[in-house]
Amino acid sequence: MTSGAALVRAPFPPRATRATDLARLLGEMPRGARPLADAVRRLTRAQFTREILPLVELHAPELLGTPFMEKLRIGACDLYAVAPYLALLCGDAAPRPMRALVTVVDRLPLDDEAFARLAGGLGAGRGARVRQREQRQIARVAAFIVMVDHALDHGMPDPPLARGERLKAILRGTRPPDTGALSLARALLAGLHDDLATWQRADLARALDHIDAWIDAEVQALAGQPDPAGLSHRQAGVEGTIEGLLFPVARWTGPQMKAWLNGVSMFVQCVDDLLDIEHDLRDGRETPATEGRWTVSDAGAAWRETVAGLERLARLATPGSRALARRIAGAYRVMMIELIGAMAARPEDGC
Repeated sequence: MTSGAALVRAPFPPRATRATDLARLLGEMPRGARPLADAVRRLTRAQFTREILPLVELHAPELLGTPFMEKLRIGACDLYAVAPYLALLCGDAAPRPMRALVTVVDRLPLDDEAFARLAGGLGAGRGARVRQREQRQIARVAAFIVMVDHALDHGMPDPPLARGERLKAILRGTRPPDTGALSLARALLAGLHDDLATWQRADLARALDHIDAWIDAEVQALAGQPDPAGLSHRQAGVEGTIEGLLFPVARWTGPQMKAWLNGVSMFVQCVDDLLDIEHDLRDGRETPATEGRWTVSDAGAAWRETVAGLERLARLATPGSRALARRIAGAYRVMMIELIGAMAARPEDGC
C-alpha cells in the first residue's frame, strides 16, 4: 500500500468515543500530585521560553500563533523534556547528590504541595548553578524531536524516499533548508553540537544514528513497506526519540530507566495512532491501530505497566523514602492525563 491510496477497513468506533474510552482508562486525577507535576513543567516551560522561542522567532516566525506552535510547546515541554528530568530524579544511575537531596526533602514532614514547592525550588536552583548545559540541551533536543516528526509527516511534499534523504542532508548541513520549519530543526541540532561536553560527544553521535534509523523507518512506513515486527515501523521512532532525549544525561541513565521510557514512548505512540485512525486511513497509511492490532485495551495495559514501572524505579532509586514513589508516579499520571487530553482535543486532522 502506498501513501495517498485510501485504505478500506471495517468501521471503528468514532474518534470521540475512542477519546472518551482512553480518558476513562487513565483513571481519575490523583489527589495531591498536581503541585509536583506543575513544578516539573514550570522548569521545562521556562527553558522553552528561554532557549526555543528566540530560535523560532529567528528561523520560523511564520509558526508563531499557529496550531503547530502550540503542538511544539506541548510536545517539547509537557512530553519530551520531562523524560530526562525523570531520569535524573529516579533513574538507576541517577547522580548521588541529586538522589540524596530528593531523599532528604522527601523525609521532611511536608504535605504534597509543600514538598513540590521545595523540591521544585531546589531543583531549579541547583540546575541553574550546576546543570545549565544539560538544561539547555534538554530543551533543544525535545524541540528538535518534535520538528523532525513534523518534517517527516507534514514539512515536505517529496515522495517518501526523497523526503528522508532531503531531511538527513539538511540536518547534516550538506543541503540548505528551504522552509522555516526545516531551518529551525537544523538550528536546534547545530545548537546541540555547539554546546557539548567532551563526554557527551559519543552519546550525541549514537543518538543521531538512532534518529537516522527513525527517519529511514518512517520513510518505509510512508512508502507502505511491510514491517516484519508488525508495528508499522514504530519501534525505530520510539528508540530514536528516547536515545535523543537522554543523550544530555546519558552518564546518569541506566538500562532500566531507558527501557521504561521506551515503554512510555510506545504507549504515547499507541494513543496517538488510536486517535488518528481516520486521518491515517485517508492518507493511506497503515498503522497498528488502522490494522486493528492496537486497541484501547492494549493502550490500557501499556498505561498500567508504565505507572507500575515508574513506582518500581522510584523505590529502587531512593530506598527508604517516605512517599517519593507515590509522589513521582502521581505527578507522572497528572502530566500524562493532561497531555492525552490535549492530544484528544486537537483537530481530527492534527497538524
